[in-house]
Amino acid sequence: MNEVKLPFNARLAFTLISILLIIYILRLGHELIIPLIFAFLVSITLLPVANQLEKWRFSRGAAALTVILLFLVILAGITMLLISQMGSFVDDFPHLQAQLLQSLNGLQGWINVHFHINSHKQMDYLEQLAMGTLGSATSFLSTTVLSVSSLFIFFIFVMLYTFFLLLYRRLLVTFLIRVFKDEHRDILEDVIIQTRSIIKGYLTGLMIEMTVVAIVNCTIFWILGIKYATLLGIMAAIFNIIPYVGIFVATILCMLVTLTNSSVPITIQVGLCLLLVHFTDSNILLPRIVGSKVKINALVTILGVVAGNLIWGIPGMFLAIPVIAILKIVFEHIEYMQPWALLLGDVTLKKKKTEVTKAPEPDVASE
Repeated sequence: MNEVKLPFNARLAFTLISILLIIYILRLGHELIIPLIFAFLVSITLLPVANQLEKWRFSRGAAALTVILLFLVILAGITMLLISQMGSFVDDFPHLQAQLLQSLNGLQGWINVHFHINSHKQMDYLEQLAMGTLGSATSFLSTTVLSVSSLFIFFIFVMLYTFFLLLYRRLLVTFLIRVFKDEHRDILEDVIIQTRSIIKGYLTGLMIEMTVVAIVNCTIFWILGIKYATLLGIMAAIFNIIPYVGIFVATILCMLVTLTNSSVPITIQVGLCLLLVHFTDSNILLPRIVGSKVKINALVTILGVVAGNLIWGIPGMFLAIPVIAILKIVFEHIEYMQPWALLLGDVTLKKKKTEVTKAPEPDVASE
């Protein structure tokens, strides 16, 4: 059967239309797709423990339920640690508020000296800003309550999807094998094995990296004598998971909290230390622990994070790297998609050196 070769313009149009349709489907079905992808990542992470429990004569359902309960216990322990730190933070909030007002008074004096704006004009501007803030306080509170409830529902669905993915994983693999032709079975099995390996390595490396960064942050904050060192260190490590953007959000939050109970030089030291830790992590720790597993170049990573934010917001920024890694594996096993896999990868093509053969010099003596 002869294949119909379409002209370049038609292929380009079909490609662009397909991309637009995929983006539209991703935006339209984000409430279903996002928790399903998170559940897929969590299930791959918990899969080795589930397999070990099944070797110990656990049934598949009991093993899936047990690993999810263990995961919830670990998550609850981390949450309780953060809540205990947040409790002391809330208790000290009136003192922090007074410290913040004192810092603002010092800032007013500095602005008056350097920019010649008296305190009355500054207070007028702050009053206008406060009126606008109070006017939107009700909507902000309602939005926050809805966000917390939505996050709780999202977490429940992720856990449910994780349980069913672990329970029916053999059925899902069998379905994929039977969908494709027999000659593609080896390729499909290779894709599944590589995907499971790269996602497990990525998530494990990410947890190791986050733990190391949290320990380093907490140690630095303790040395500097920062209050809430554990809370700020863990918070900065969690935000550090979000590529390229999270560190700046964490730095601003940590500096604002530090400013309420420490001096300005200490606050600047906190910001510089966080940026230094992030620089060391990005150039030494991340490439060796995480980058070696994913093998995606920096340009595609940045573009993927930005595109993920545009399509799915903050969850898209986190899911961008593992999704691109899976696409790269799939593209590597499809012949006409291999150039795209090359584009996503971090392999730098070296220019081959061509040897220039010199023409034989004429024999002047013979002439």
